[in-house]
Amino acid sequence: MGGRDQTRTYSRKDSVVFRKTDEPFGGLSNMAGGYPIQVNGVRILTSEALYQACRFPHLPDVQKMIIGQISPMTAKMRSKPYRKDSRPDWDQVRVRIMRWCLRMKLANNWNTFSELLLRTGERPIVEESRKDDFWGAKVIDDGGTLVGMNVLGRLLMELREQVKQHGRDAALDIAPPDIPQFLLFGQPIEVAGALPPTQAADEQEQGSLFGTDAAAVSVEGETLPSPTAESAYPVYCDSGLPWAAKLPEGWQVLRNGRLFGHRVDTGFPDLPILEVSLRTGVRVRDMDNLKRKQVMSQKEKYKRAAKGDIAYNMMRMWQGAVGPAPVDGLVSPAYVVVKPYPEANSAYYSYLFRTAAYMREVNKFSRGIVADRNRLYWESFKQMPSVVPPRPEQDQIVAYLRAQDAHIARFIKAKRDLIGLLTEQKLRIIDHAVTRGLDANARLKPSGIEWLGDVPEHWEVASIKHIADVRFSGVDKHSHDDEMPVRLCNYTDVYKNDRITGDMDLMRATATAAEIARLTLKAGDVILTKDSETPDDIGVPAWVPESLPGVVCAYHLGLLRPEPERVLGEFLFRAIGSARIAQQFHVLATGVTRFALGKHDVKNAVIPLPPTVAEQQAICRWIAEETQPLDEAIARAEDEIKLIREYRDRLIADAVTGQVDLRGWQPGPDDAVDDDDLVALGDDEAESVEETADGDE
Repeated sequence: MGGRDQTRTYSRKDSVVFRKTDEPFGGLSNMAGGYPIQVNGVRILTSEALYQACRFPHLPDVQKMIIGQISPMTAKMRSKPYRKDSRPDWDQVRVRIMRWCLRMKLANNWNTFSELLLRTGERPIVEESRKDDFWGAKVIDDGGTLVGMNVLGRLLMELREQVKQHGRDAALDIAPPDIPQFLLFGQPIEVAGALPPTQAADEQEQGSLFGTDAAAVSVEGETLPSPTAESAYPVYCDSGLPWAAKLPEGWQVLRNGRLFGHRVDTGFPDLPILEVSLRTGVRVRDMDNLKRKQVMSQKEKYKRAAKGDIAYNMMRMWQGAVGPAPVDGLVSPAYVVVKPYPEANSAYYSYLFRTAAYMREVNKFSRGIVADRNRLYWESFKQMPSVVPPRPEQDQIVAYLRAQDAHIARFIKAKRDLIGLLTEQKLRIIDHAVTRGLDANARLKPSGIEWLGDVPEHWEVASIKHIADVRFSGVDKHSHDDEMPVRLCNYTDVYKNDRITGDMDLMRATATAAEIARLTLKAGDVILTKDSETPDDIGVPAWVPESLPGVVCAYHLGLLRPEPERVLGEFLFRAIGSARIAQQFHVLATGVTRFALGKHDVKNAVIPLPPTVAEQQAICRWIAEETQPLDEAIARAEDEIKLIREYRDRLIADAVTGQVDLRGWQPGPDDAVDDDDLVALGDDEAESVEETADGDE
């Protein structure tokens, strides 16, 4: 698999394509969590960490650092500074090492990983990648074709055939690759085989993150909450479940129909509307900021969920769209409502249902014409097996997890507060540079605009209409047969990113030839949000550094195409994003429940403008240099939030499957929990799935 003649072409519709770990076949990725591997008695959380550690047999401290990371992405990133010190034959041996890593992943996680491989059938397996056409394949044309060497996909297909031909024997006696200096922590890596059931790191959530003496976890010097100093349960029994093979003695496995009844109550128009989000579960819907008012016309069809009932989105429970109702309320007809019987604590089952292993089971029980439209109906849900601890232990697990959630939420809030302070500092730097310039001794003149104040004497105050062509988009996500395929730069892409680049995960849709001609993104373009739920989110800009053929500006956005002899696109982006200049958009935005800018508002907005593009370039360079340390600090804080969320996921999985014995846990003085304490766990990254549900009514 070593030459460019090995390039392959794949059809998306005829292949099993994976890119993200939360997709139905995301477990095929080396980045997928929940597939721990034992090597020489060392527990390694992911095949990615194992593969990266194999670069450095001569650097055991680097191996320990890589393997010690919670996140596979962090393990990969932490290896990068040492890449120049990789074993000298790395390019010649890396495919053999990857083949071995995948076999080790299979041996240590036989039930779950072999089932996932076999579920791909006879179809080609393809890792979709934006940049890497060696391990994966890149998208071309309209997104229906992928081209690349796809070495990882081909190794997975090779492994799939071994499973088909040899069954579990495919995971026995796995010899390390025949290469010199194949070491872990200075010791030769030994022949490995499938672990016996009592020791298997298999079954996804099996095997405690914490070991037997549970030390606290640290992220960038911050100590995170440790679970408990208690050991595992003294006795475990076979469960018969592929995703939780061993359960504590006294725990049961029952069908959901033994734990929950189906509730289908309508005709309660005075109850509040509830919605389900991917991260926080069920919550009361904010009716003051509804995106889609027409849902109210369907209220008579909404189902009642009593406080403590579990509601789930039929199409997206496999992503975590499930949770207990906090109050009596109404949910969309596209949801299923189940009422718990006395032996079931709905909060415990909300935690269980949102574990990665259980969500994969949901996918197996869901039914539909195509995979991404599968639904989990009540008839299937009630047949699903679930873990059933004694009710007092369910209650104890919930109390413990809520206490840990409070600690984690405080950690996240502290990081968000830090990000807020760093962002404010960054905005002050930008604001001063784009309104005062870089020369502290420059003479100033009145701008004639109260909110702007004085500007450098040699600058002008220019209306946007005089320096850029303003174009509003009407291209939406709906596709039509008479249109051509495009990628859409959407509101969220602009709102969450300073720059729009070709390697971003952009929505696929269609547009007319006229729209493509007018709205395709070119180098130097500036895009801004032109309507939103709040006026403060109006006028948020992003910059397009390079032309992006095939990418068009979508609905809810305005495109500003600068006149290159008058204004640098990057300077226009910086100016519009500065606090004082952005304020004029907030004032001009009109609306009641949704706010919008008219095209004339954008055209008549003003910015202070240095007279030459050269001076604008100098200002942009200075801003980049001054804000880089702040950007890096913000990125570190965001990474820490991501890591602690991954830590929380594992903490929950170990607790709800009995991998740690929490019966002796007692809350301490810092473990008191109020619902307000948990707000920081909310949807800073996850969307509400109510719109998806409403669309399927």
